Amino acid sequence: MRIAVMGAGAVGGYFGGVLAHQGEDVVLIARGAHGDAIAKNGLNVDSHWGSFNVNVTVTDDPWSIGIVDLVLYCTKLYSNAEALPAIKGMIGPSTSILTIQNGVTSGSIIAEYYGWDHVLQGATYIESGIAGDGHIHQSGSTARIEFGEKDGSNSERTKAIFNLLDRKGIQAVVSSNMLDALWNKMVMVGAIGTIMAASRASLPEILASPNGEHAIRSTMEEIVAVGQSQGITFPPRCVESKMETAIAEAAEFQASLQYDLTVGKPLELDDILGSVVKIGHEAGIPVPSSATLVTVLDRFKHGS
Repeated sequence: MRIAVMGAGAVGGYFGGVLAHQGEDVVLIARGAHGDAIAKNGLNVDSHWGSFNVNVTVTDDPWSIGIVDLVLYCTKLYSNAEALPAIKGMIGPSTSILTIQNGVTSGSIIAEYYGWDHVLQGATYIESGIAGDGHIHQSGSTARIEFGEKDGSNSERTKAIFNLLDRKGIQAVVSSNMLDALWNKMVMVGAIGTIMAASRASLPEILASPNGEHAIRSTMEEIVAVGQSQGITFPPRCVESKMETAIAEAAEFQASLQYDLTVGKPLELDDILGSVVKIGHEAGIPVPSSATLVTVLDRFKHGS
C-alpha cells in the first residue's frame, strides 16, 4: 500500500515515520526547515517504543507524488482551504483519505471535496511534539488511531487499513460509530485544551486554582449537552470519567492549542470549541462557559 502523509508534523510525522521505519511505502508532505531536515538527514523519532532514524521520501509538493492508496490527512484545520485542493493529484478511484484532524466536522468537510466513498473519519490519541527540525518526540504508552466508515460498517478498506496501521508503535481501532467517538474526544480536548490556552496555564495549575475544576467541568457539560442535541450518545458518567482522567494525568497533559498560541501560530479555535458554540447557538443550547473561552481567544486565532 502506497501512503502519503499530508501534514507530516508532530502527529503525522510520527505515524508516517513508524510506518516507513517498518518497511511501508511512505511519502511525507512537509514544508520549510522541518521538511528540509528530513530530506537531508532522515526523520528522527524518539518514542515510548524506542528511537530511530529513517530515510523517507519527503516533498513540499503534493502534486509531484501521483496517485496513492491512502492519504493520512493530518493538517491543521485552518489549512483545509489550501490543503484539500492540493491532494487532488493523489486521489485515484480507490484512494482512501483517513482524516485524523481535530474537531467533529473534518470528515464532512473533506467529503464535500471528494465524496464519502473516499473518506474515513478518524481521531488520534497521542502526546507528540517536534523537538527540532526533522526530530519528533512522542511520550507515553498511547499512540492510537481510531477510525471508521461513516455508516459504521466494517468494510474491506477498514480491514486493510487496520492491518496496515496496527503494529508496534501504533494502536489501531476500528469504530462502528466514529461521530460519537469524535464528540467524546471533543469533551476533553475542547474543554481542557481551550482553558489551558485561555489561561496560559498548565493543567495542574488550573486544577489547583479555586475555580479551575468547575471551569473544566462546566465546559465539558456544555459540550455533552450540545452533542446530545445532535443525537450523539456519550458513555455513562462521561464528564466524571473525563475529570478523573484529567486529574490523574494532569502532569502529562499537553494542549496543541496552547502551544500554537505561545509560538504565535494560528489557532484551531473555530473548528474545535468554536464549532460547539456555533452548533449550540443554532440548537438553542446555552454554552456560556464555552462562548466565553472562544471570545477570549478569538483575536489570537489568526496568529501573530
